[in-house]
Amino acid sequence: MSKIELVSMEERRWIAENATISVGSKEGRGVTYKIIDLEKVIEKIRKERSRHSLSPYVEIQPISADAHKAPSRTATFQKDPITGVLYGIVIGQDDFGNPRWQKIQWSDHMSLNLDNENEAKIWAVIRFHPSIQGSPWEEDTPYYKIYDPVDDARMEIRRAEEMQKAFKRIDILLEKPRDMVLFTRYIGEVSGEELKDNANYDIVRGVLLRFANSYPIEFNRRWDNKERSFAERFYTAKALGILSNDADRGYTYRNIPLGLSDEEVIKTLSSDNNLMMSINEQIEEKDKVTKAVINTYEEKRGGKAPDEGELE
Repeated sequence: MSKIELVSMEERRWIAENATISVGSKEGRGVTYKIIDLEKVIEKIRKERSRHSLSPYVEIQPISADAHKAPSRTATFQKDPITGVLYGIVIGQDDFGNPRWQKIQWSDHMSLNLDNENEAKIWAVIRFHPSIQGSPWEEDTPYYKIYDPVDDARMEIRRAEEMQKAFKRIDILLEKPRDMVLFTRYIGEVSGEELKDNANYDIVRGVLLRFANSYPIEFNRRWDNKERSFAERFYTAKALGILSNDADRGYTYRNIPLGLSDEEVIKTLSSDNNLMMSINEQIEEKDKVTKAVINTYEEKRGGKAPDEGELE
């Protein structure tokens, strides 16, 4: 899963260059503080949320609520160690010109409406608090997470669509037993499910269905990979022991160097047709699983399995 990022480095630089105010000594002497210009930042946040069709509502929730305590956090400001900007809500200055900060206090749940000016200010600065997952200064074990109902619903819709697409693609694979095995070995790098020599059609089908159900987006990403056919054969050759792997030399085939990483080997195979043909011959000879899956398929269908072809 990709890391949540509430405030990107790009946005922090934009704030430093375009959205700050200066607060300091009333006599013009001493320290001057560079503070976030909330008006400009809120305008930017609202425009971005509108562009992405996000609602104005954001909820801050505990990642895992502790039933034995009701935690309370108080936030004032955070200082950016790179840009020097202070992120907080200024409510005045003391006798020396130093900024006075609004205290933001919250417990287990906080709901914010970004159409409300004061709540939008709170959101603009609280995103930087270390106890919230995704803050630029996130603690090792953050207590809070951000829950966006609309964004969460959109992710669920996308996941359902990706899952539907993956299941349709499995239907294609079920009629191509050779391709079933090749693709299953390709996704095995993520699923961790290794095909044993006693695997058959139903076992391979089960692996595909479980992966599509758990990782539909990754399933489709790998399906759509332009170098998929070479990646499938690399992982199959690797699983069958056709390729050797040495810490110093990397992957080799019959003493021919292929590359140090998986990506390098796949690139090598995609550019050397003779090498790929030789490895294919070895796969055809040694792949017991494919033979077993083809036999199971032919028993179920009462006919010969189709020749291997490109996936659609």
